[in-house]
Amino acid sequence: MPPLETPLGPLCIIAKAQRITAVRFSEDCTESADVPEDAVSQIKEYFAGERTHFEIPLDPKGTEYQRRVWKAAEEIPYGETRTYEWIADKAGGSPRSAGNALHRNPIPIIIPCHRVIRKDGSIGGYSGGAEIKRFLLEHERRVSAERTHGTPL
Repeated sequence: MPPLETPLGPLCIIAKAQRITAVRFSEDCTESADVPEDAVSQIKEYFAGERTHFEIPLDPKGTEYQRRVWKAAEEIPYGETRTYEWIADKAGGSPRSAGNALHRNPIPIIIPCHRVIRKDGSIGGYSGGAEIKRFLLEHERRVSAERTHGTPL
């Protein structure tokens, strides 16, 4: 499957047995022949502001702790943020270990690690880079505000 063109550039969706195993900010999609049909449409809907929650089968590879951190990130509502400390409390670790696990999230955007920020309100790190994290946070805030105030997209 060729990379999906997004406002962030090419996005490569990788799957095995119809379950998403990775999403990469890359044009190299050599491993992506088994992507579920609706994965592409759901990601397009997300960027169009039409989807706030993904319903795609996932299979992220990681340690038990990393999977707990990623699961906690999935609990953060669309358009909102939580701190590394909040994630650490949910997953049973420290803010630093939670940040390290989030940095290793193999399925960014779908597992919304971009919604985790520092306690002081700064955005912190992101595996795709600070500009991509900033874009995703602003996109979700704009869509949430438009939905709340009834303004059309």
